Amino acid sequence: MTNSTFSIQDFEKKYVARLEDRKLDWNVLKFQEEIDPAYRRAQMRYIGRGATANNDSNVVAAEHFTLSTMVLPPGCIGPLHLHDDVEEVFFVLEGEVTALIQEDSNSEVHEIKLGARDCISSPPGVYRGIRNDGKEEARMLVMLGAVKPNLPTYPVGSALEELRIQRSKEREAIIKG
Repeated sequence: MTNSTFSIQDFEKKYVARLEDRKLDWNVLKFQEEIDPAYRRAQMRYIGRGATANNDSNVVAAEHFTLSTMVLPPGCIGPLHLHDDVEEVFFVLEGEVTALIQEDSNSEVHEIKLGARDCISSPPGVYRGIRNDGKEEARMLVMLGAVKPNLPTYPVGSALEELRIQRSKEREAIIKG
């Protein structure tokens, strides 16, 4: 970055994401909400497009990780899911949430209470989710440890996993023509 053509204006355009340019996306995870209204939540992307491969061109291009904010209404859940390739971090900005951790599809779901400025990092291969048991919206940062993480899977036999399998087959059929 230390050449004579450096432009702070170009740098800012490429590497700065301002709140005034962001919008809460209540649709990116809408397919989950269609399974269960309790899965309603919104994402606001800052760095990278995340595992959903959304069409948001208004993000800072990711080089090593993704970063977004999440709004979780009272009583709503970010359902258990597994990323096989990356760790995922939930950093609570406001509110109180319960982190859900499950070793595999057949094991007990463990609950860990988190408050403002608490953080949990879930390694690859562990099911993780988040639930807002409070009366106020919870807001958090969500980071994934790759530019384009693999699509998550859901616990075996769950409605979300059945939908993921169905959509995967539909995508393969479209690709094969």
